[in-house]
Amino acid sequence: MAGFIRRFSEFPPDEVITAIEGINIIDLPPPAAVQGLSTNVVALVGEFSDMTYAVVVDSAGVFTSNPQAQDIISAQDLLNKFGGFDPTLGQFGGDCGSGYAELRNKTFGRLVGVAVNLASASGVRLWRELPTNKSATDPTPIVPIAAADVAAGREFKSETAAVDRLKIAARTSFSNADAYKTAVDGSVTAIGAALTQIFTSATGSFLTLSRPDGKVGVEIGDILVIGVIGGAAGLGANALTYRVRSITDATNLVAEKISGTSFDWTTAVALPYRLHAGHAADSYGPGAGSIFTAQGSFTVPVRPLTDGAGTGSSGANGTWAVDTRIDPLVAPAAPTATTWDPLSGLDGKVGPTTAVAYTAGVQRANAANAAAIDVLYAESIDSLLFDNVPASEVAHVWAARKSSTIRTKLRSHVLVASENGVGRTCSISPELDLVKATALTSVGADADPGVGANRDERVFYDWPPSKTFIPEAVGIPTLLADGSTTSDGILDTGGDGWMASIMGSLAPERNPGEASGVTRKVLAPILGYATNVPNLDINAWKFLRLRGVAGVRIDKTVGPIFQSGVTTSLTGGKKNINRRKMADFIQDSIANALKPFAKLPMSESFKDGTLGQVDDFLQGLLSPDNVAAQRIDSYVIDGKSGNTPQSEAQGIYVIIIKVRTLATADFIVLQTEIGEGVVTSAEVSSS
Repeated sequence: MAGFIRRFSEFPPDEVITAIEGINIIDLPPPAAVQGLSTNVVALVGEFSDMTYAVVVDSAGVFTSNPQAQDIISAQDLLNKFGGFDPTLGQFGGDCGSGYAELRNKTFGRLVGVAVNLASASGVRLWRELPTNKSATDPTPIVPIAAADVAAGREFKSETAAVDRLKIAARTSFSNADAYKTAVDGSVTAIGAALTQIFTSATGSFLTLSRPDGKVGVEIGDILVIGVIGGAAGLGANALTYRVRSITDATNLVAEKISGTSFDWTTAVALPYRLHAGHAADSYGPGAGSIFTAQGSFTVPVRPLTDGAGTGSSGANGTWAVDTRIDPLVAPAAPTATTWDPLSGLDGKVGPTTAVAYTAGVQRANAANAAAIDVLYAESIDSLLFDNVPASEVAHVWAARKSSTIRTKLRSHVLVASENGVGRTCSISPELDLVKATALTSVGADADPGVGANRDERVFYDWPPSKTFIPEAVGIPTLLADGSTTSDGILDTGGDGWMASIMGSLAPERNPGEASGVTRKVLAPILGYATNVPNLDINAWKFLRLRGVAGVRIDKTVGPIFQSGVTTSLTGGKKNINRRKMADFIQDSIANALKPFAKLPMSESFKDGTLGQVDDFLQGLLSPDNVAAQRIDSYVIDGKSGNTPQSEAQGIYVIIIKVRTLATADFIVLQTEIGEGVVTSAEVSSS
């Protein structure tokens, strides 16, 4: 018979089928395979030179904390997002804190970084000089315009008090935007010193000219380059980089020096000039808000190192006064008639209405831990609770700084995160500078900094600390755990970072204490115990294992190795790290796969589908046809005994899953009889 053809993605009710004659195609999707969630996503919360992803600035130029987790996919990506090594960040040999030092030499399956905000609530503005024109008749730049970055962590000094220092807290970029207008008919007239002057061009078309960015006309904040460096009379005297303050009409602009300081023209006509978009030379760029009197245009975050009072003091709070000029501590090469450094003329200043606050306890070089720092760390740790990627995918976390409050925070954090999402664990360590004579006792104690203060199977306590080589620290006097100073780049680092690296590299069912190719690669950069680690014999390692401490031991045969892969829990069945990690892997993988089943009618088809998903996944882990791929010993799935008509009536469906994991060979026993009198004949019973 003739009729309609209809296609459905699920079986429709009878009334839908019988609504019209024809052929009904039920296109049911095949069951999807359960994809195991990664347990190798690890996150570090620490202090970095680049705080781009730790702060946000509003239209008034006010910075507030806004930590955002970021994937780090390579060494270059680390530099791009979080900056390089800064010897003033963190308390080396003590509380630690340097995010870069924590990551140096470590490998991860997938790494996420969270920066702690150490920037002041107001910032600065930076600018550079652009190359002047080639000649009186050629308005092209003497060298091509180059893009340039002011790296996060670059140090500046006060122009009036060189002893006062601050660091840029986010990478600032200048564009290589070519001129959108060039001409040789510029004219200026000397009228006396002032903050602004009039620039005239008969061919200006300043209101209507087309720009490469699709806009029309000159914008406030655009860059005006006039004259020729070294030129005669007004050609050279006016050769500078200026900012457009306002547009009077088609042929006249109001200009100010890029530095915003008072100036006067030298009267001249037929001047070569160029116009560039503001970002070519100014950290703020174009727009009505770019004028120097607008605090909102001072959008470069900074971390002062001293009080700004002209004394260079770092021990007390202070402020960098409004309009304070700053110069780079290491100045770029000065321009000439034929050469120009991409950052020639680099300069900056504090905003016009809001001073830059200096908080000694947080911002001073190598600050010891303080309550204010703990608060900032807690804020960054809590940012990993958000249900966004990559924060929601983190399976293991640790902090660059070690303090009692941070250790406690990490414990509470992983418990909350695990209750509300993907299972999460953490690594913690005590401060590096424990007293050597009593360090072992301190580590095993129930009170902080001891392991007993934060017990839970989701908390891994990692001690002793280790040495590793950080080449960026060569030549920089740096404190070690025993209070001595080194400049050879071999620094003391906490055990928690090395455990985190193992967690980011090893399959969840594997023991982090194994001596495999993976663990040897991860721990290879360890050069020995930290400077204040006492002698540890077998009794010490027994004690550490008993107390729930997982620590790196330098084995004479295999090198650095985690002696015991134990959690801090003393509860039977919750002691092994691989049990906790494998449980999270299985639980989270199955839960994620069953999400699409939520809220569906609880039919027999529904039950078969959910049980089939679980069975397929666990069968893959068991891998009966490929012994080399086996990851569990056995399993049982029960979709009946946990359910009653009453519970199902409430929408509750229980699947009981029991999985026996593979034990790891922690204790290998060699029973031997070796000697001249040993009987080895076949007649000897083997029973």
